[in-house]
Amino acid sequence: MKNTVLLIGLSGVILVGGCRKEDANGPVDLGHGYFPTDVGHWVEYDVDTAWLNENDQISGHRYYHLRELLESAFTDAEGRTAQRIERYVLDSLGDWVIHDVWAQTRSATAAERTEENRRYLKLTFPTHNGEYWDLNVYNTQEPIEVEFQDVDQPWSANGLHFDSTVTVRSTFLNNLVDTLIYIERYAKHAGLVYRQVDSSNTQFIFLDTLPPVPRTRGWYLHQTITAYGP
Repeated sequence: MKNTVLLIGLSGVILVGGCRKEDANGPVDLGHGYFPTDVGHWVEYDVDTAWLNENDQISGHRYYHLRELLESAFTDAEGRTAQRIERYVLDSLGDWVIHDVWAQTRSATAAERTEENRRYLKLTFPTHNGEYWDLNVYNTQEPIEVEFQDVDQPWSANGLHFDSTVTVRSTFLNNLVDTLIYIERYAKHAGLVYRQVDSSNTQFIFLDTLPPVPRTRGWYLHQTITAYGP
């Protein structure tokens, strides 16, 4: 696993989940509400991130407030309806300053986002426990297998309560060399409400002394919703 796999902010191969039969009360909810597409929808987050490279003696930490706005709709290069995502950071004067621009699109079977010019498969539809896919199938990074867990479960954070959320979690088996924890939680009508990415690689350097000395490089990002609308 390459540590560069995880520059976030993500998409993959569209897995076509078979449509569920309608029951007597009408069509089954496939989970599209977990990925809002309405222009004007916004979400604000607290973000905590840090990075470390012991080989180069580099480390850092940053805490900031982030706002994501679905600013407008457009037709992408594949002829699909997509949304422009404007991302703002709160500055020291209390003003939202635009930081970068991403994009997203949702079809009947999948939702994807282009983050830092990389496409990631965020969700597949219908949402159900145990469904898995490659997060990176649409980009050149190494595959990351993720799966649905805790579908349609309640969740709360920062005074906000959501009746239905779903978790996307990596299935990577961590070891003494590589660590990868990737978690995203989505709430109906809000979208992404929580993100956690912890990635590290540890190499053991043999010097004149024993035992070998570990040298770690990696980073983490924790992002939690604080408000959303409309």
